[in-house]
Amino acid sequence: MPLENYSGEVSNIALLVIALGSMALRAPFTLPYAREQVPREFWNKPGFLRTNYYITGVWGAAIGVAAIAGAFGDLVLHNSHHLWTGWIIQIAAIIVALQFTRWYPDIVRAHARPEQALSGPPEPPVSDLLLPLVGCLTPVGILVLAFNAGPVWLGVALIVVGVLLVTSFNRASPAEPDTDGHA
Repeated sequence: MPLENYSGEVSNIALLVIALGSMALRAPFTLPYAREQVPREFWNKPGFLRTNYYITGVWGAAIGVAAIAGAFGDLVLHNSHHLWTGWIIQIAAIIVALQFTRWYPDIVRAHARPEQALSGPPEPPVSDLLLPLVGCLTPVGILVLAFNAGPVWLGVALIVVGVLLVTSFNRASPAEPDTDGHA
């Protein structure tokens, strides 16, 4: 049953074609979702459309990575449930796309504020983009060890690097005030 074996890749390729096609038609597929969250007066601004091109492009790239990883698992490894190609790589790609979708509009808004003489929060650091992905390193290391999905040193290294990076990123992040307004 080829369709049953390759349904994930077929779905991902279809989504990739939709993402690229929507960009080619000058209507990135993220536009309807963005319009639900952004006031109407911004919908025709070039920055709004450009932001949606970038976000749609990142989603297209993530879906492409998932399709390639899944196809490698199916066609080369002959294992659609391979821990790396069937799960970790594909989930990591989606996490990156989700986080970029949340993070990038804040970057655009921070860059637009000076032009409009508005005040607001500063540009979020890149660590805000990376923290969810870095936070996955430790659980992935545990999975590598638990499922013997790589050498022991790799599992241990992922755990250690994950803990160190999360600690480092959390220290670098500015303290958020608590409910009483204290830092």
